[in-house]
Amino acid sequence: MKKQADDLSLDRIVQAWGTPEQAVLPLLHHCMEGKNYISDADVARISRVTGLSSSDILGIGTFYQHFVFHPVGKNSVRVCLTTPCLFKGGNHLFRTISKTLGIGLEETTPDGLFTLYPAQCLGQCSAAPSFMINEDVYVDFPVEKIPDLFEEYRKGRVCQPVYPGGKPLANKPVVFEGLMSAETMYLEGYRRKKGYQAFETLLKEGDPEKAIGEIERSGLAGRGGGAFPMYRKLQAIRKNPPPRYLICNADEGEPGTFKDRYIMERDPHSLIEGMLITANIIGSENGYIYVRAEYPHSLRILEKAIREAEEAGLLGDRILGTGFSFHLFLYRGAGAYICGEETSLINSLEGKRGYPRNKPPHISDVGLWGKPTEMQNVETLANVPSVLLKGGEWYAGLGNKKSPGTKLFCLSGHIAKPGLYEIPLGMSLRELIMDLGGGIPNGRSLKALLPAGSASKMLLPKHLDLSLDYPSIAEVGAFLGSASVIVMDDSVCMVDLSYWIAAFSHHESCGQCTPCRDGTEDVYEILVKIVRGEGKPEYLDLIKSIGFYMKEASICGLGTTAPNIPLSSIEYFEEEWKEHILHHHCPLGICPMGQREAFAFPPRRSRGVIGDLPLLNISMP
Repeated sequence: MKKQADDLSLDRIVQAWGTPEQAVLPLLHHCMEGKNYISDADVARISRVTGLSSSDILGIGTFYQHFVFHPVGKNSVRVCLTTPCLFKGGNHLFRTISKTLGIGLEETTPDGLFTLYPAQCLGQCSAAPSFMINEDVYVDFPVEKIPDLFEEYRKGRVCQPVYPGGKPLANKPVVFEGLMSAETMYLEGYRRKKGYQAFETLLKEGDPEKAIGEIERSGLAGRGGGAFPMYRKLQAIRKNPPPRYLICNADEGEPGTFKDRYIMERDPHSLIEGMLITANIIGSENGYIYVRAEYPHSLRILEKAIREAEEAGLLGDRILGTGFSFHLFLYRGAGAYICGEETSLINSLEGKRGYPRNKPPHISDVGLWGKPTEMQNVETLANVPSVLLKGGEWYAGLGNKKSPGTKLFCLSGHIAKPGLYEIPLGMSLRELIMDLGGGIPNGRSLKALLPAGSASKMLLPKHLDLSLDYPSIAEVGAFLGSASVIVMDDSVCMVDLSYWIAAFSHHESCGQCTPCRDGTEDVYEILVKIVRGEGKPEYLDLIKSIGFYMKEASICGLGTTAPNIPLSSIEYFEEEWKEHILHHHCPLGICPMGQREAFAFPPRRSRGVIGDLPLLNISMP
């Protein structure tokens, strides 16, 4: 039987990726184009070209937020409902868009033009609030102009969205000089700033052990949150036989984090060079950059940068006439916060649901396709060229003895000068917030800080003199993570904050392990009852008990960190919680006691109607 044209185009996607499994997400993305959903016929075609069953295709596709399997609107509208945007008017923005369109979340306008969705952090936190219409990103958009904006889309006219590269770095950089202008977005501009010299020197000298030695002397550790020394991971993978794979984790989904987006959109060749150096050290011939679906501009800029590098002979077979070959592929995620966890990302890259794996084995032994795999995030890899070009001792001297080097910090929330800052590790939190960040605006006072987006225990004004290095932050029970610092002034209600964090965690739990799946749902349902004015004193002990269970027994970091903000807010602001529970009153007037607007994040894996059913794995007093 002669194949249909659609099947032939799908065949080409399968051939491009090499295996039917790895082609599943690209195939689903392809079928989403044009009509914003995947039809039954599309599923059948993907099944035919991959050899996988339709139920397999649906089982994979329904895991990811960006894949829709029923007719929806021509235009997808995604409004960010995570903390940085909420602090800057995200609630009001959502209400205005919802009222303008006359629909709620996951509903479609009667004319079939718009469908409204919640969004993970869109990486625009320093210019919050933000939303997307299709792939157009809008930040700090005047709400009074929302009706006019959507009228333009109805007429088929597209307004000019935010410049995808964002503003330059907010302070004078040391390592990341390429973030100060858009010049290094292009190969020619990157070359003018000694780009690819470190890689070319490594190729010429042919001494990977020397390069590892420089990385060891630099003290460079994972900048995505793990802070594990990079040289140790390189040594571990080199002990295993080839083939070896290299993966860049560009699934930057932590609310308040936008540093990797800056690098990909303003200095993409620093990432590519860092991957080339790392691949040469570990003897990898194939590498992947896994980019989150919420970063379409990053994807396009990286595509162009990779083409430039290939045309210049810097990627591909026998690079610059040597025996070293390295092929770099872009893989687009589909909306799953959990895929920022390394084993979840690998499962997704293999074309599976993005469930985390148990450890051991570690991915340096058993990673992508069961082979040794090195994975680092964007910032870590983009540091490598400077480390080799200027020396490990130079880099180490930029920080302190506890944590060498510099770190990109993302400042958002109630801060006078939000933005991206490169600072030496060891600077005090006070210097970052009060000096570089300009302090708390509008005459208000600092109430608390979230040092790692939605993940870490919060910090208080009494912690301002802490040194910003990994051990010092750990000593007070918190952690830096990816350094997404969200600042909160005295207008923030801690119960309302915990409600939104719990909603996010519940929505993003992959559902694989019981502690996280049930724990995030139970904490969320308790918070719903409290902000509705139905709280009881026993609920505080329930939250503590569930949180302890989650932290001890969850498979991955999502489950172990999800309770941190509710638990630490109870620890530090118990009286505020008791006011809500005992007097059914929000002292700041933020929580609408007696009712709750249901637009936090509609849970994808809920076992019941939120707030209307009792908790199923604990006894509600």
